[in-house]
Amino acid sequence: MSASHPSVSVIIPALDEEQSIGAVIDAIPRDIVGEVIVVDGGSRDATVAVATARGARVSCEPLRGYGRACARGVSEARGEVVVFLDADGAGDPADIRALVAPIANGAADLVLGSRLGPGRTEPIRSAAMPFHQRLGNRLAALLIRVRHGAPLTDLSPFRAVRRSTLLALPFEDLTFGWPTEMIVGAARAGLRIVEVPVAWRPRSGGRSKVSGTLRGTVLATAHILGVILGPRRIAPPPAADGSRPSGPIRGAAAVVIMAKLPVPGRTKTRLCPPLTSAQAGELSEALLKDTVGLVSSLPGIEMTVAVSPSSAVDEMRHLLPGCARVFAVEGASLGDCLSGAMGRLFAEGLARVVALNADSPTLPAAYLEQAAELLESNDVVLGPAEDGGYYLIGLRRPEPRLFEGIAWSTNQVASQTLARAADLGLTVARLPVWYDVDTPAELERLREELVTRPQGMASCTRAFLARH
Repeated sequence: MSASHPSVSVIIPALDEEQSIGAVIDAIPRDIVGEVIVVDGGSRDATVAVATARGARVSCEPLRGYGRACARGVSEARGEVVVFLDADGAGDPADIRALVAPIANGAADLVLGSRLGPGRTEPIRSAAMPFHQRLGNRLAALLIRVRHGAPLTDLSPFRAVRRSTLLALPFEDLTFGWPTEMIVGAARAGLRIVEVPVAWRPRSGGRSKVSGTLRGTVLATAHILGVILGPRRIAPPPAADGSRPSGPIRGAAAVVIMAKLPVPGRTKTRLCPPLTSAQAGELSEALLKDTVGLVSSLPGIEMTVAVSPSSAVDEMRHLLPGCARVFAVEGASLGDCLSGAMGRLFAEGLARVVALNADSPTLPAAYLEQAAELLESNDVVLGPAEDGGYYLIGLRRPEPRLFEGIAWSTNQVASQTLARAADLGLTVARLPVWYDVDTPAELERLREELVTRPQGMASCTRAFLARH
C-alpha cells in the first residue's frame, strides 16, 4: 500500500455461504486490499474451509448476530479503512475501489454503496433486491434524512469507513440494527457521509437470512426503525485506561473474566507437549473467546475482561469482539488481581460481582446464573475446581481480606479460601465442581465432552481441536 493510500481490510460476515464465498474472495482487488477477514457465525457447511483455501483470515464469532460478526471483524482488522462486504455474491468486490476513494481523498468519513440512487448503469433486478426490501430501504433512508439530516437513498451493507472513526461511535444493537446504528451515529457525530453507486445482483447461492424469510424481514425492520426513531445515545467518555465501556448498570450483577493475553510460550505451558507453544497460545485464545461468548449471552449480566499486565489491554481489545469491555488489573498474586478487579466493579456501582477463569468453555451457563442468584442471600459463592482451586468466585461486597494468606497455584486454594471466609464470618454458597483445561488429560476430556455437546457450543475451541 502506498504512503498516500490508506491500508484496507475487508470484513465478510458469513454463515453457510460455501457456494458463493470463494468467488467473492477471489474477486477482491488485492492491489488496494491488505487483508480479508471472514467472520464465521457457526457455519455447518464448508464456508470456513473455502475461505481459508482462498487466503482469507477466518475468525469465529460464537454468538449469532450480524452486528456481532462485524464488530468481531473490526476488532481484528489491521487496516486504516474497513470495508464491509456480504458473502453471498450480491455485491461486486470491484466496487471496493469506488467505496475507498472518497476516504483516501479526504472527502468522506463514511461511504455507503447505494443500490438505489442515481449513477447506476442499469436498473436493479427484482431477483437481486425484492420489492419489499427496496421499499423498506427507501423508507428507512427517508426517515434518516428527515430525522438525522443524512442525505441517503439506501441502507446498503456494502460500505467503507475508517476504523478509528468506527471505534469512536457508540453501538448498542449487535444484531440487525448495527449497520443502521453506524449511519445514525455518524450523522449525529457530524461526520461526512457519502454515497457511491454500486452494482447489485442476485445472490449466487443459498437464501438471505433477512429478506429471504418473513421472520428475518420483520426482525430487521423492527431493529432498524428502533435505531432510527429511538432516543439519542451519546458515547460515554473513555476511562482512564482508554477503554470506552457502555457503562455498568448500577445495582446489576457483573461477571469479570480474569485473562492473560494469549502469548506462545507464556500461556497453557502445561500442555506442552503434546501441543507446541504456538498451538498452546492458539488454544488459549480460543478458550478465552468462547468464555466471552458464554458470558455475553447471559441476559442481565454485565461482562468485563480484566487483563494483566496493563500493556496488554490494547492487544486484548483488538482480539475480542467490540461488545467486550477490557480493563487492566495489576497485582503481585492472583489474589491481588482478583481483589483489584472486583473492587473496581463494586466502585462503579455493581451490586454483585463474579470472577471467572478463562479456560472452562463448556461451563454450564446455569452455573453463572445461579452464582448471581446465590449472592442475593450469601456473602460469597464459590465454584470449586477438580484440581483444588476454583473456577469461579463471587462477592456481594468488597472483601479484600478474603484473598490474603492463600497459597495460590496449589491444590489448597479452594479449601484455604473457605477457611478464610469462615474466619471472617462470611456466608458461603457452593456451586457444583467443574474443571479447568490446564493439562493434556483435561484437554482430552474437553475434546470428548464436545462430541456430545451442541455444535454451537465452544465453537472457537471446537475449531482448534478440529485443526489439531
